[in-house]
Amino acid sequence: MHNTLEIFNNRKAEIELYFTMIKAMDNGEIKFQTSENKRLFKIMKSSFLLMLYNLIEACIVSGFMEIYGHLKDEKCSYNSVIQEIQKIWLKTKVNEIYGAQTPRSAYMKCFRKIINAVNSETPVLLYKSSLDISGNLDARKIKSICDEHKIRYRLETDGERLEFIKKERNNLAHGDVSFSECARELTIDDLKDYKDEVILVLTGIIDGMEKYCNKKQYKRI
Repeated sequence: MHNTLEIFNNRKAEIELYFTMIKAMDNGEIKFQTSENKRLFKIMKSSFLLMLYNLIEACIVSGFMEIYGHLKDEKCSYNSVIQEIQKIWLKTKVNEIYGAQTPRSAYMKCFRKIINAVNSETPVLLYKSSLDISGNLDARKIKSICDEHKIRYRLETDGERLEFIKKERNNLAHGDVSFSECARELTIDDLKDYKDEVILVLTGIIDGMEKYCNKKQYKRI
């Protein structure tokens, strides 16, 4: 998990720096030369939520890419990995051709390729698309993805605040709310609580991923 830990530490440092700045602005220690400081502060708070979601998705995606990299480097075949990884690989292969207009012949060809790959012990290859992530990461989604891979971890929080972060990130991304509106009711203490909970959740998840890799828990015993 070297790359993931580097991403986590670097982006966490960015977030801590940004939080220090908006906290100082809230306390009156920093003043910008603008007639709309209150509006600017609201925009900055909304941007902080985007930074938190960016940290979540970057770390989760990077962690799984490192796991998939281990599978590739070790040339793990279908029969050498646990049932959970087998299911993800099969789903990935079917999704490559899945569609309402896909002819029966295409499925038959796909199934033949799958059978041949299993029989010839072709290495299992998984990709970012195998994760089914599209701006929808909260504590429940992260748990679901980890369960699908049989990754075990311990958290010091239930991660409930990640649901709010995901929702507001999507509202901003889709243009449903403006940056001035999104986080206008949140206090500095609220933002600190969101920040601390995200860091706690990711610390626990990354630790679980690291143990999963180090102990090669993706392999059949």
